[in-house]
Amino acid sequence: MTEEPHVNVLKVMSRLIKPTDIPQTLWHVDTTCLHLAPALLKAWEHLLRHAGLEEKARQPVPEGKIGGFSKEDTDDHLAWRFSGSSARVQLSLLDPEDKLTEVADAFAKVFSGGTVLLADLPCGSGAAALALLANIAELRRQDRIPRSPLNVKIVGGELSEFARSYASLATEHIKDALAEQAIWVSAEFMSWDALDKFSTADLTNRLTVLGQDCSARLIVLANFSGFLQREGKWKEALPQFESLFIHGRAHNSFVLWIEPQTNAVLGSGGFFGRAIAWFKKLFSAQQTKDAQDNLVVENLGKSAANVQHPLKEHQFNVQLVVQRFDLPLSGART
Repeated sequence: MTEEPHVNVLKVMSRLIKPTDIPQTLWHVDTTCLHLAPALLKAWEHLLRHAGLEEKARQPVPEGKIGGFSKEDTDDHLAWRFSGSSARVQLSLLDPEDKLTEVADAFAKVFSGGTVLLADLPCGSGAAALALLANIAELRRQDRIPRSPLNVKIVGGELSEFARSYASLATEHIKDALAEQAIWVSAEFMSWDALDKFSTADLTNRLTVLGQDCSARLIVLANFSGFLQREGKWKEALPQFESLFIHGRAHNSFVLWIEPQTNAVLGSGGFFGRAIAWFKKLFSAQQTKDAQDNLVVENLGKSAANVQHPLKEHQFNVQLVVQRFDLPLSGART
């Protein structure tokens, strides 16, 4: 019998969540404007009240504020950047203008049901994981996708203890809304330094243990290029990313890396060019010819949208570039 050639299932299927499936609570077709998922908005408002940052969140955002490890930096990011970080992830999941099919379908497949491992790195105050789960919950609430039982194990890695605390608090706050849509969540947030091999070993060990009974595994890396590219930390961080990618190999295992559209990310010698070249070199060296042919690195996807600010009469624009990495199965435990 002739062996069937390898086929990347995600590439040949039609959209799992079509743009016409998106409810107006998440995307207004007429105004082409994103609205943050209701459960996500409630979790963010809960954090703002807890931290006494409601008024600050309504103020204009100063230029150059990108966060940090101190309490002040964490609070500034929560007040001024959380909504943008969440919106960028929401845009990549929903893909309302059909520009990121491979990425949107990877998200949809991972969160369709079963037991899923979600690694959010660096997790900050939890914007990425919360945005993903709140949007899936809203799609289920609006009967746009099936309510198949879904268990999600979240592991957040983050250096700032203040951000980890916020992420934990917000996740606890959103659990009931998720459970109403047959989504049950457990979460832990670990101290992780992308430049430190020991904290990365602790993180990868935990991901390995938790991922053993999971039907899908997803690593979401977001808003990392400023630290890795502009601050010149890429080479120093490479051994840690190598560990994460190698230990993350499994069936239905993806890495989705989301960054804002900047010259530092897309330009000549930019971050994603370096990351893709590293990925291909890392995995092709030990692969057979057939395995190399099965190594999938999707082309960069780009998208942009206006977002309704949830706390004031103002719209802001988010632009993203995203890369999907399918981790090779060769040598992986299933």
